[in-house]
Amino acid sequence: MGTWGAGRCIRAMDPGARSLCACIAAALLIILVGGCASSQATQVKASPTVPIRTFAGGYAGTVLTDAEPPVWAQTGFAKLTPWPVPWAFGTQDTTVAFLFSTVLVAGSGPHVDGSYNKVTWVAKGDYPSGDTNIAIEARPLGASQPVLTNTGGASLSDLPKPGCWTFRLSWSAHGQQQVSTINLEVLPTGS
Repeated sequence: MGTWGAGRCIRAMDPGARSLCACIAAALLIILVGGCASSQATQVKASPTVPIRTFAGGYAGTVLTDAEPPVWAQTGFAKLTPWPVPWAFGTQDTTVAFLFSTVLVAGSGPHVDGSYNKVTWVAKGDYPSGDTNIAIEARPLGASQPVLTNTGGASLSDLPKPGCWTFRLSWSAHGQQQVSTINLEVLPTGS
């Protein structure tokens, strides 16, 4: 019994089989080389990230941030980083509250810094741009009586007393009634 070298093995193969093996080997080589080359060519450097900040004013699990909100809530805003208006998600991430004042303060009229309370609400609805036809029920956290209601509007401004407030938002989407809550802190008058 002699030793078979690689050359003898290949010569012993049927010419059709040799051709098929050569094609498969060539295809594998092209795939391997192409895969390595394409990953190097498409490599992208990570861009520097802007730090995302959180702000005081969220309460009982609600977080205010300047991160970019979901696309459905961005209608009417310029795409800036950090985001120009602090915002917070509601429960199930289906609503967003945009706070146009730095803090919410009890009472009406201007704050010490001259600004006014302004919160705009956007709900994830049937349209890509979100829904602002939202019924809002606001009450101090844990209280049974609603203190303030706003039906059909997306803005809310004056709150009668300080503390943590729960905003219950309801709207219709996909033929179903939707509900989300957001908890925000309201500072005492004169803050």
